[in-house]
Amino acid sequence: MIRSFVKKTVIAVITAAAVATAAADFVNAAETAETVPAPDPVDVFLAQSAFVGNSVGEGLTMYNNAMGHEPLGEATMLTRVSYSFWSDANSASKYLPVYGGQPMRAKDAISQCGASYVFICMGTNDLVGKTAVESAIARYQEYLAGILADNPAVTIFIESCTPTTARSNVNNDKVTAFNAFMQGYCEVVPNMYYVDIATPLKDETGHLAASFSSDGSVHLTNKAYAIWAATIRNYIASYLAVKAEELRMLSESNRMVARQTYEEGMQGMETKKQQYRDDRIRAEDETKQSRQSAQLTPQPLLNCQQSQALLWLKPPSDLHGSLLSFRLQL
Repeated sequence: MIRSFVKKTVIAVITAAAVATAAADFVNAAETAETVPAPDPVDVFLAQSAFVGNSVGEGLTMYNNAMGHEPLGEATMLTRVSYSFWSDANSASKYLPVYGGQPMRAKDAISQCGASYVFICMGTNDLVGKTAVESAIARYQEYLAGILADNPAVTIFIESCTPTTARSNVNNDKVTAFNAFMQGYCEVVPNMYYVDIATPLKDETGHLAASFSSDGSVHLTNKAYAIWAATIRNYIASYLAVKAEELRMLSESNRMVARQTYEEGMQGMETKKQQYRDDRIRAEDETKQSRQSAQLTPQPLLNCQQSQALLWLKPPSDLHGSLLSFRLQL
């Protein structure tokens, strides 16, 4: 008996401890849920994004890595030194972005990484020397057409080329003209947006500010990359706000249409019910009138032979009345 009592006591203690542990875990989980902040929508957006670029963009990749991915989160960085529209079109592997350890064209890398949003900062290497702005623009359009042909669902954000210094081998006026055209291009192409990262980096002459230049030409300092990343984050926040408002307005419009459809449907049902009631009343009136007409129609008089035939068909008890009726008819 003592052994049984001890066994039951041990089981009870274990059960109580398990219940207490479960309760503590529940409380801790609830407290953790309350203290863990919701993810930043901008970071969620960036995690679905890819950034495509040349050596200037490669600097942005390095800056994001050095800062623990805080500036651009877990965005996929498809950047490469000396990358250009020419190297992409000719599959020059030495100057192509690398994804999954393999150099590949941007359109293929975008397909493989599954990005929904693509930020592109390209064109600087295609404006070097005497290359005409129109030639670089034509190559850019072919480049974008290739990306969209293989990735029709992506949303593209064209980042302006960053400005250059006065002594750069990439003429800053050409960069400005190139950016102006691409800004207008984004206004007429569906699902394509222009992000101005050049203006915050310019000095009073429109060139790359000296404090933002790391080589006195085209490449940037960390301070410039901080401004670039902040510009991107602010743009995404504004973009999400606009889309949320568009969605709200669309939902409101859908609700109004649904309400109107419902009211029209109810009105139609009420009209049909009233028509059914009217038809039923009309049919009953017609039936009643038909019966009344039948009752008012005079019966034809019997001739002598017909009356005699009826007398023979009458039972004896009705014979006297029938004779009387016959005499009256005569």
